[in-house]
Amino acid sequence: AVTGIERTRASISGASGHRELTVHTLDELLSLATGLLAERAVCDLAAARARIAEDRFNLVVLGEFKRGKSTLINALLERVVLPTGVVPLTSVVTAIGAGGRDRLVIRYGDGRDEDRPLSDIADYVTEARNPGNQLGVELARVELDHELLGAGLELVDTPGVGSIHSHNTAVARDFLPRVDAAICVLDAGQPLSQAERELLLEVSGRVPRLLIVVNKIDHLDPADRDVAVQFVRTALREVLGDAAADAELFAVSARRREGLSRLVERLRRLAADEREELLTRSVARLARSVALDTAQAARFESRATQLPLEELGSRAAMFERRIGELKAATGEAGDLLDRGIERALEQSVNEPLKLYARREEARLRAELRAHADEVSSGSPRELSADLEAWVDATIRAEFERFVPQFETTIGGELTELERHYASRIEQILEQVQQTAEDVFGTRASDVLPDTGLRAPSAFSFKLKDPEHGLDMIVGFGRTITPGALGRRLVLRDAEQRLVDMSDRHAGRLRSELAGRVSDAVREYRRELSAAVDEAIEAIRAAIERAGADQRRGEQHARARLEQLGQIERRCVQLAGEFGAVEVHQTRGRDDAS
Repeated sequence: AVTGIERTRASISGASGHRELTVHTLDELLSLATGLLAERAVCDLAAARARIAEDRFNLVVLGEFKRGKSTLINALLERVVLPTGVVPLTSVVTAIGAGGRDRLVIRYGDGRDEDRPLSDIADYVTEARNPGNQLGVELARVELDHELLGAGLELVDTPGVGSIHSHNTAVARDFLPRVDAAICVLDAGQPLSQAERELLLEVSGRVPRLLIVVNKIDHLDPADRDVAVQFVRTALREVLGDAAADAELFAVSARRREGLSRLVERLRRLAADEREELLTRSVARLARSVALDTAQAARFESRATQLPLEELGSRAAMFERRIGELKAATGEAGDLLDRGIERALEQSVNEPLKLYARREEARLRAELRAHADEVSSGSPRELSADLEAWVDATIRAEFERFVPQFETTIGGELTELERHYASRIEQILEQVQQTAEDVFGTRASDVLPDTGLRAPSAFSFKLKDPEHGLDMIVGFGRTITPGALGRRLVLRDAEQRLVDMSDRHAGRLRSELAGRVSDAVREYRRELSAAVDEAIEAIRAAIERAGADQRRGEQHARARLEQLGQIERRCVQLAGEFGAVEVHQTRGRDDAS
């Protein structure tokens, strides 16, 4: 007899046979998983099924905000398709695939599709015109006639991680289960932040092919470019370990189209030689995980259904008592995280910044006077404009110099606090499943979340603060005072502006860092608390279904037990088949290489 695994292995030897079998088995797995697994897992599986059915290969462009992801995609396509700029722009996932004509389709979260002119794309995918995705766009799909797209690649632009808009990071991370291969874009001038290291580590564990693009090499001298690239290579080995050997590195300037030919050629080879194998491996890996978790969920519900109704009720009550303790522990862990964050901000940010103005005031005043002495000619008004520009430039330089120190320090402390919190939540999630096993004889799931703490965004400057009306009148009067007196008054105003701007920016930095850190921690707490809630609710739902089946009568309960047993056995079998597909494709790639 030919086993399911043998049928799967045989089918993938043809050009499209694997696709037909995989679509069929994915449809079956979707049917089995629906109602037993969380909605997100089912949606990710449905998206995988669609990619296989449509032969769509998601080459996803990932990275921190302002790394030039959209600019790189435009350069690869040799035309401006996606909006670009110096502020975090992309807020919606945008997929660019092959089509006979230029087309933009907006897919909303409620399932609606709407055709729009391609020129309207910024209205739907940018933070400025669709803040917080208030329009409810699930995906913007662009269709173009282009060689790379026609070869089967679908380029996917994602929101940047670590921007001031934390929801953009969440959108990018939520798309990771749908990635078949990834391009991670770094900045040559500031390669591999902590957030990028965490992103690379997460992506490398999920996708079968990872390309690293070091962008903006035109910002560096030729000698410095090699240093930056070597730094990235070394850091990749530190972050990814043995997996770094499979990560391919490209140094480019997307804006000037430098170094793109090698990347384009690599993408052509990927489309021609690897696309089908990588797509199959990616989908098979996801499907195997879903199949195993569905089997586990069916096993748990079956065990609950076998219990007498009265005993089921008493065990459910026991479960709820112990879950109440775990929920309280979740809240306590979050409170400890909050207190740790408050201490870190006070010690590493607030106290040092309070000392900044007093420590640096004398030096900055002396430098201002020296600059004023150099500007020996010109009217008081011209001197005022010159000194205002000097103060703004000096304050910017001062904060650009030491802001990274604060962000690095607080980032390191956040990472350590996050580790402790994540470890505690993982223990609680494990205890939830252990409680289910203690009370009902088996676990409901073995899946744990793999989310990380959001990195705070970079500090932004606001040097032209609004002035009070009276201050503006007085200041103007001093600029029209003639001679040495006017110059002295202008210099005194400039000194006061220097002190005020230092204080304001120190205060703004304290406030912004505290706000961004708080937002990141709040979102992180929400996500992990939701993971605990989701695990608990899945168990409760299974218990409720078991009770409802028993109340409908013994015959109905026996039928449901038989159905659950079939689901479990079939999902275990499907997990084996999808595992065989992944192994076969990996070996085939190794043999070819």
